[in-house]
Parts: sequence; C-alpha cells; structure tokens
Amino acid sequence: MSFPVQLSTDSIDDLIYDARAGDLDALKSDLSSLSTQHSCPEAWIMASAIDAEPEAEGGSGSCLLHFPAANGNIEILSQLLTTLTQGSNNLSQEQVKAVVNHRNHSGNTPLHWAALNTHLECVKALVEAGADLSIKNDAGLDAVFLAERADWSTEEGPEEEDQDEASFEVGASTEGAEGPAPPMTKGRQVVEWLLGSEKGSELENSAGGNDQ
Repeated sequence: MSFPVQLSTDSIDDLIYDARAGDLDALKSDLSSLSTQHSCPEAWIMASAIDAEPEAEGGSGSCLLHFPAANGNIEILSQLLTTLTQGSNNLSQEQVKAVVNHRNHSGNTPLHWAALNTHLECVKALVEAGADLSIKNDAGLDAVFLAERADWSTEEGPEEEDQDEASFEVGASTEGAEGPAPPMTKGRQVVEWLLGSEKGSELENSAGGNDQ
C-alpha cells in the first residue's frame, strides 16, 4: 500500500473535528476504525488527514497537528505525536518530520500556530518531535517572530498582514511601570525557550563535529 492513504472528505472532516474539539475518545476511535478499514497503521491515517480543500472554498491546508497546537490542547497533540512517532507505524524519520513540519495554505506549520498562540507545552512537544524552527510562512515569518509579535502592543489594532486562520490568544496584559517587574509573559516564555532550544541544538551539532 502506498503512503499516504486516500481518505474520503468525510473521514478527514471527522478527524479534524475530533482534533479541533479536543475529543480524545472520538479521535482514538476514528483513527482505529480507519486504520482497520484501510489495513494500515494509525500513523498513516493521521498523516493523510489533510484539509486539502482550496483556500477559496474555506480549506486551510492544515494537518491534524495544527488544531491542538493552535488551541493549546497538549493532551490531543501528545496523542497524535505518539501515534505518529511510535516504532510500529512503518514511517521513516523523514516522513514523520514532513508531517510535523507540514505547511498549510498560508505556509504555517503546527509550530507557527502554537507559537502564535503562546502555548509553550505544545511548542516543546513539537520541537521534540522534530519541528523545524527555521521554517518561515508565506509572509516570511518564523515561529520565534510570531511569539514575539503576540506580546506587542495592540493599541492601534492588529495588523491585517498575515493574520492567521488560527485563533489568537494574544499575550498577557501590561502592568504599570511602578512596582516590581511583571512576570514573564507567555509569549516571552515561548520566545526564550525557542531561542534556547535553537542555541542548544547548534551547540550540540558543533560538539558532535569535534568528536575524534
């Protein structure tokens, strides 16, 4: 059987609804049922469930990972990533990374959406699964930039350029200048973690290159 699996529009819609609504039991049931129907691992079903409808007709081009990443549903996201990366899924490392880094119609990956909505735990899970921090969306923005922008002042209203189809959960409110410094905002936490992760990866690669 070739990969990916050709799923019906209704099947894809059901899986997307499960992931978007956060219905873990329904998601597991639908994945299991479709896996049996198509005689393939659940990971193949998950990887094949892409909202492929044209953007003009309301399609987003997103994969299942986009929706829990945008909503901050770490339970659903972790379940999907476990399904995708478990040893019995018969997917190569390259295929897994292709799903984790899937770009929708706007060029946004699940990591873009998680960072945009400042969901740190989802950001961590995606990076651990192989999300690429360097990928830029169609507006030329990477995940770090989107997390930074989430905490910018919105006094003049949000910019129209590159307003994602993902729901915004824009950062914490700004405290007054007097008194102790406010705690680090959710957006800043994401930025600092991503920058630290990127630097750590560079140091690890550098150290690996110096092995004798």
